[in-house]
Amino acid sequence: MKDNASYSLRATALTAATLLLFNYAVADNTPSDNEDSHLSTKTPYPYVPVSYTPAPEGYQPVFINYVGRHGSRHLSSAKYDKTLSELLELAEQEEQLTEEGQALQQQLRRFMEVESGLYGELSISGADELKGIGQRVGEQFGEIFDSERTVLAYATYKDRAPQSRDHFLEGLRLVLGEHTPPIISQHYEKGSDPYLRPYDLATRYQDYKDEGEWTNILGKYLEEQPKNPVFAREILTQIIDEELYTTLSNGELEFEDDKGRVKLNSPEDAVNNLYQLYIISSNLKNEGTFDFGKYFTEEQLAWYENLDILETYYSKGPSLTSTDAPQEIIAPLVKELLVSTDNALKTGDISGIFRFAHAETIIPLSAYLDIAGANKSSDNPANVAALWKGAEITPMGANIQWVLYKRDENHLIKMLRNEQEIAFPIPTDNYPYYAWEDVKNHFTEKLHNSGVDLDSTLENNIELLIEKF
Repeated sequence: MKDNASYSLRATALTAATLLLFNYAVADNTPSDNEDSHLSTKTPYPYVPVSYTPAPEGYQPVFINYVGRHGSRHLSSAKYDKTLSELLELAEQEEQLTEEGQALQQQLRRFMEVESGLYGELSISGADELKGIGQRVGEQFGEIFDSERTVLAYATYKDRAPQSRDHFLEGLRLVLGEHTPPIISQHYEKGSDPYLRPYDLATRYQDYKDEGEWTNILGKYLEEQPKNPVFAREILTQIIDEELYTTLSNGELEFEDDKGRVKLNSPEDAVNNLYQLYIISSNLKNEGTFDFGKYFTEEQLAWYENLDILETYYSKGPSLTSTDAPQEIIAPLVKELLVSTDNALKTGDISGIFRFAHAETIIPLSAYLDIAGANKSSDNPANVAALWKGAEITPMGANIQWVLYKRDENHLIKMLRNEQEIAFPIPTDNYPYYAWEDVKNHFTEKLHNSGVDLDSTLENNIELLIEKF
């Protein structure tokens, strides 16, 4: 791991005059409540003020172990915008661009100007989200932080993760002031992170993600859904004329992202790319005003959110009943949570450990911890929407917090998800507080069944992911 160099969040809001100039009206067939609906896992952080259940008499908070997703962000790379823009450019050249398509093209150019140089980085609202979470940790659990007890803060190598970490720490420092403990900030090297990015290392999981049984099941399900081609036609023919639509539908065109991967070669791809721009623009409220949702009805937005959730659920989440591959890869992180918590309680020299990662970390972690609503497998894609709410499980800034309490030599733990009290999958007489030993024993047994030992090292875990997971 390396110490993280300081960075500046290079983003500026457009002027009010510019926003007014490009503030297009919503299409008549689009309900007014489309705004900020059906955002899938790109939902901005949904903080809801809460009053916490008091701890049993005599117990005081002494330690916090935190795993979080980065905050709201820019597009991870030039793909959905680049390919859709190239389709519109071709339509313009061929005189196949409608009036609505011209408006979209102007809007897309503005969007790409905002994204230039900022792909993969935290947005302004993402910085605010993480700063706010850090402040509230300091306000709710200030007594945990002692000037003699260190804070450890880790992040993945992707820019948005250390940026999230640093804004979180900014918020924490703002509240703690001169009582802020020493903070050690680090990030894992690319390809050497079995805890926050195990999916980069897990060979069997990568095979499952790319070509697992779920791809055939989901593919067959989608072939049977008439909405897919119908909605694609209804939406895309608002933007391009019928002749170019037919050419695209016949497979005669393809457009690549900035890495040379084909990201658009069908009407369905084009509309999905437009939906992806709609949901990510919810993360960019301070950078500009965009209305990619104007081309969708409420029913259509719900459908494309469902498509997005289905792929996420089967490739990264609870998936099919026949496999635990997407969940098992997170076992080394759960091991690390148990061991680091136990060590902190024994030594007393750590106030908190904070880890900043990605949706691909939070999703399997939520499943492995058997958090209600995050752990149910299904072989029927039609049931997934009712089982698994991506906007609740892994919105931007999503976090899971273990807060430890002490009275004499006894320890209790409670778990928060997105700052709300939630249950562990074991009994307790003091919900939301659980005996730490009970929680530790439960997950130690589960880790044993996964083939992960509590005394395994980082190197052991890297090897395990490559060879087994």
